[in-house]
Amino acid sequence: MKQSKTYFGFRSFLVVLADLVCLTAALVGGYWLWKTFAWHGHYQYFSDYVLTVYFLPLAGVVIFRMGGLYKAEAGLLGVEEQSLIFKAIVNLFTLFFAISFFYRRVEFSRLAVFYSFFLAVIFVSVSRYLLRQFFSWLNRRGHFVRKALIYGAGYHGQRLERWIQQSPKLGLHVVGYLDDDVDRLRRKPSKPWLGKLEDLRREASKHHVTLLFIAYPKLEESKVVEIFQFCRKLEIQCWAIPVLYQFHIEKAEIANIGGIPLMTFREKAGRRFYRWVKGWLDTLMAWILLVPAGLLVLGLYGVLKRISREPVFFRQVRVGIEGKRFVMYKFRTLKSKGRRDRISPELAEGKQRESSEILPLGGFLRRTGLDELPQLFNVLKGEMSLVGPRPEMPFIVDKYGPLERERLSVKPGITGLWQISEDRKRLLIHENMDYDLYYIEHLSPYLDLAILVKTFVTVFSRFLRGGNLKSKS
Repeated sequence: MKQSKTYFGFRSFLVVLADLVCLTAALVGGYWLWKTFAWHGHYQYFSDYVLTVYFLPLAGVVIFRMGGLYKAEAGLLGVEEQSLIFKAIVNLFTLFFAISFFYRRVEFSRLAVFYSFFLAVIFVSVSRYLLRQFFSWLNRRGHFVRKALIYGAGYHGQRLERWIQQSPKLGLHVVGYLDDDVDRLRRKPSKPWLGKLEDLRREASKHHVTLLFIAYPKLEESKVVEIFQFCRKLEIQCWAIPVLYQFHIEKAEIANIGGIPLMTFREKAGRRFYRWVKGWLDTLMAWILLVPAGLLVLGLYGVLKRISREPVFFRQVRVGIEGKRFVMYKFRTLKSKGRRDRISPELAEGKQRESSEILPLGGFLRRTGLDELPQLFNVLKGEMSLVGPRPEMPFIVDKYGPLERERLSVKPGITGLWQISEDRKRLLIHENMDYDLYYIEHLSPYLDLAILVKTFVTVFSRFLRGGNLKSKS
């Protein structure tokens, strides 16, 4: 997706400048922490680090560029960018250690470099977050944006609009929808319906639109060609969702035989390996967390047992990897009634949030996410992962189509992309397809780490705000 040269140049300049400042500050900060707090028997002057302070930030910009951190592509919630930051900084400091191994003229304190590594992750992550907020602020005020219309207000159109809204670095602003079928508007899109396709000329002129997205994957080819030709006359750039959209184009491998394009789907070898090793990492992390989490679970169990006569734990059958059923555990936060055990506890609690049905400490447990702690035992049993799609109930899984069943290709998780999104307040679990498919397509250790970090930050910030965490899961 091309952006205006002015916006792209302005954005690139700010991002590169911020990265240089953050990496330099991380090196200086790492040296200062080592000098101030670490006990050591020798002293190194900062002048010994001057070459590093000059070299590492410049090398960092090159590695960031090679790692895709300066691409103007859509991401989800900034999580993909965060995973790329982890990966790029690991590569940067690995390169630094490799060079310092051969360059023996100056001895670097490993502890100072260790401090610098963590400061670099923190500084760059925070700066990227602040820049995303800044560009979102500019976009909302109409600066450096290209205005767009979406033809098709159905599922695909609203998914595309939501994705654009969450990706301010694209520099796009959707002004509304065009749709010939008024019934599609029952899904209540967040942007207004501006008319039918025949109104394109009028609305494009009225709103100064330069982009049109066709969100009808199965639209007749002749109709698509007609729209493209009309947009060319209006000097509007036109993009269309392809017919093969539902087959996960990101897995596609393109070949050419005699000018005939061929396409197949293949999963990357590294991703297959991580799927295998992910289970071992989950078990290891669960055992590490077992002692502090176990003590917390026992403490909460005692408190809940004392203040309420309700069963402390909520048990419910969910569907996991490859359709295998298992019993999922949670702390009960709502008064138990037989009829409610047949549906999702999160849905029941969400609907009854304002009623007297909620248990003492129930709101606190949900607000902090502590009601999910018992699922560490599901992780230890190999039924769940720390990160992954949320497990669904059997009667919903029975209605899955081929696309939805992709969710069952990985273990369900305690946390995931959907849980840290604002859509958690308004979407059912089985409506969060975008988040689950995105996670499955981009599965990597860096993405899991980014989601875990963002989960802690999100839970903490929600707790401080005391916000309503209703979820329709």
